[in-house]
Amino acid sequence: MKAVKIILAVAGVTLVFSGLVFVIGRRPVTGAVMLGIGVFMIIYGLRKPKTRDVVVRRELELSGDVDIESMKCNQCGGTLSSENVSVKAGAVFVSCPYCGSEYQIEEAPKW
Repeated sequence: MKAVKIILAVAGVTLVFSGLVFVIGRRPVTGAVMLGIGVFMIIYGLRKPKTRDVVVRRELELSGDVDIESMKCNQCGGTLSSENVSVKAGAVFVSCPYCGSEYQIEEAPKW
C-alpha cells in the first residue's frame, strides 16, 4: 500500500509540472485540469493513513462457585493468588510461583 502512495505522489508531481508547461504554452484549460489532478494525487499520496485504536477486552466467566483465595497448586499445594491466573488462547491457565508448574484449569461437573 505504501508503494502505491509513493507512485501516486510521483505521478502527481509529474502532472503538476506538465500542467504548468501547458499553462505557459497557452493551453490554460488542459493545464488547469492537469494541475488539479496532480495536486489531488500529491495530497492523496502524502496523506497519512487513519489509525484505529483497538481495545481487546477479555472476560473470564467461570461456572459454579470459585473462590480464588482457596486455590492451591495441583503439584506442590502452594497457595495461588489471582495474579497467577491468566488466559492464553481462550483457556484459563495457572502458573505456580513456588514450583514453576503451569497447567490449565479443568472444570469438573458438580453432580
